[in-house]
Amino acid sequence: MIDQLNGETFDNAVGDGGLYVVKFYTKWCPDCVRTEMGYKQLAETLAGTARFGQVNADEQPDLAQRFSIRGIPTLIVFRDGQESDRLHSRYCKTKAQMEEFLKAALGTT
Repeated sequence: MIDQLNGETFDNAVGDGGLYVVKFYTKWCPDCVRTEMGYKQLAETLAGTARFGQVNADEQPDLAQRFSIRGIPTLIVFRDGQESDRLHSRYCKTKAQMEEFLKAALGTT
């Protein structure tokens, strides 16, 4: 399951302990659309390792600004509420790129 996060739910979701992966995206971004199904599949595959959420950067500009999102899609891994790793948009264009990043960031192989 992927949580749709907003300004009211974000801090509680990522600060709830453990690992939490957040994808910043927009509906109009071709790379975001292309990686949508892959992100869902990875969320299912890695559900026992981390929880997953997403933020629509157009609808939540304060969150995008808070985390200095400069390109989309961007993945951020939070460990116990603190950012621990980030995959910038340039390297976040395919499921394979996301999977490689997440396996390393989450410590799974």
